[in-house]
Amino acid sequence: MATSLKVKFKDASGKDVTNTFGYANEAAAASVRPLMEGMIANGDIYNTAPAAIVAAEFVTVTTTPVSL
Repeated sequence: MATSLKVKFKDASGKDVTNTFGYANEAAAASVRPLMEGMIANGDIYNTAPAAIVAAEFVTVTTTPVSL
């Protein structure tokens, strides 16, 4: 099972901006908002800069191999 952190923002024109980070640590959930605020503060490094926080979620994916 792999857990990722998916963060969603709006840019200055109201368009969705989404980033996903692999191998996230759910125990560090309290660090998510400061991370997102930092991403907004450093928006100049992005092609489409995040301007407002919309949501964040941990996503866990389970894979099952298929015998071929």
